[in-house]
Amino acid sequence: MKSGLKQENGFTLIEVLAAIVILSIVSLVLTSYFTNAMSYSKSNQNKTIMVNLARNALFYVEKQDFEKMSDYFITDPVEHQKLLEDGKGVPLIGASECTTQLRCVYNDIFVNSKSLPDVLNPVINNIEYKINIRYQFQLHQEMRLGKDDSGVVDQRKVEMAPYLIPVEVEVSGNGGPGGKAYKTVVEGYITDEKIR
Repeated sequence: MKSGLKQENGFTLIEVLAAIVILSIVSLVLTSYFTNAMSYSKSNQNKTIMVNLARNALFYVEKQDFEKMSDYFITDPVEHQKLLEDGKGVPLIGASECTTQLRCVYNDIFVNSKSLPDVLNPVINNIEYKINIRYQFQLHQEMRLGKDDSGVVDQRKVEMAPYLIPVEVEVSGNGGPGGKAYKTVVEGYITDEKIR
């Protein structure tokens, strides 16, 4: 009976150390995997927020008066750009100081609106986002002409062009992992109330 007890051996110190080293290597690999997964999840969450903000801004401008939005977006590109450069994102034009029709429309849409600054510069989860809405002139010209890739005129596009304003909504913010800046673009149309 005593000889059976002598044959039972425990782990040696080297075996225990080898097991600890192997476990620590495996745990480091798993930790880096979970860290990367959290970073990826954070960036996806930020992209989802940005897409939702872009859709919200598009929905907001679609609910505005179509004639005013058409006057603002579909205009002389030089005057439009000058207005944007003068404003630098901050309305500098007083409500009584509209010298051109475009400036009056700008006042009605952007200066006199109380909710628009919250739509275009939202703060979500303590992250500031900037929303920029741009008119897609080239796409609208193609719609007006109604030509497709083969050169055939599509009459439906020509008929719909006066009722649609193609826009591009760009959302930017520093919501990525480590405060990394991201940008998301969503394309859509501002539609006239007559076809909604």
